[in-house]
Amino acid sequence: MINSSKELFEEKFSQSPIATAFAPGRVNLIGDHTDYNFGLVMPTPLSLGIEVSIIPSNTLLIEGKTELFKESVRSISAPVDGSWLDFVTGAINVFYEEFPNSSKILKNGIKLAITSNLPANSGVSSSAALEISLLRAINKIENQVLDNYKLAKLAQKIEHNFIGTMCGLMDQMVISSGVNEKAMFFDTKNGNIENVSLFKNHKFLIIHSGSTRTLSKSLYNLRCQECQDASKKLNIQNLSEANRDMVDSLEGIYFKRASHVISENKRVENCLNALKNNDPETFGEKMYESHFSLSQNYEVSSELLDNIIEKSQSLNILGGRLTGAGFGGCCIFLINKKDTEQIFDTLSSHFSDIKFVDVI
Repeated sequence: MINSSKELFEEKFSQSPIATAFAPGRVNLIGDHTDYNFGLVMPTPLSLGIEVSIIPSNTLLIEGKTELFKESVRSISAPVDGSWLDFVTGAINVFYEEFPNSSKILKNGIKLAITSNLPANSGVSSSAALEISLLRAINKIENQVLDNYKLAKLAQKIEHNFIGTMCGLMDQMVISSGVNEKAMFFDTKNGNIENVSLFKNHKFLIIHSGSTRTLSKSLYNLRCQECQDASKKLNIQNLSEANRDMVDSLEGIYFKRASHVISENKRVENCLNALKNNDPETFGEKMYESHFSLSQNYEVSSELLDNIIEKSQSLNILGGRLTGAGFGGCCIFLINKKDTEQIFDTLSSHFSDIKFVDVI
């Protein structure tokens, strides 16, 4: 259970916050590095998440206390500097840009406390959860009309303009509007969403590999640029518009990146049908295909992630893959519900640094 940000706030500031908000993390079941290519994705919310408590102040400071990062203070008007306070600066600024007639009381200063049971830099969207929880807390003070889509777009704007990650909209959408124990089939091109129940007799086990992501922001943005360059070579708007003949005309990394995108979109469609038809075997098969494409064509895996997935193929596991941006972080496995503990113990015996994250 997540620790109370309200209690942490009271401990730090000797007063009570006036707004508290929560946002869950997410795990992507299938469809990675497709959302910024206007493709298909299938994430679901986690039970884990981030809670934020805030109060306005008149100090012209951001004063933050958190379990995630070190305690920090800086001017409310200070430029971004790569610290976690950039999320706070971003949330305040994008909110007031969107709602110019609000009170803007937080422009005078803010005190906040943040608690989390979500691992950071691990592929389960701790950054998007922090953005959504901050925006929700701010809106409890400002009381503006903020639907889930607008909430997601504002969170994405924080990521683009203040954090520097040119992400798609998947994480923010599923965190703002996802349904527990349902997969969100999200067509990022037209915005269509379909929530589909997960398997009844099978579970998705999420584990942390023990290796956090390194250089992920710069490499993530590089992959975005490579996809844009490949699209230009094909004279299309995005790689999700490409077909196999078009992709086959490309060479080198552009061929590899585009091959992943169009095949991953197809795998998401296959997995949607597998869920609807209660076909976990096909779903698992597509998970393994996804991992090998992410590893070989998109080159966002790591030796450790590949070793964990390779080992899982010798166990009673239907499917497995890295999840999220890659470069370290988490893996997800489709397993029989009754085998959860045994499979985790077996993986732990071979990879001593892995940690249990969640099971859904």
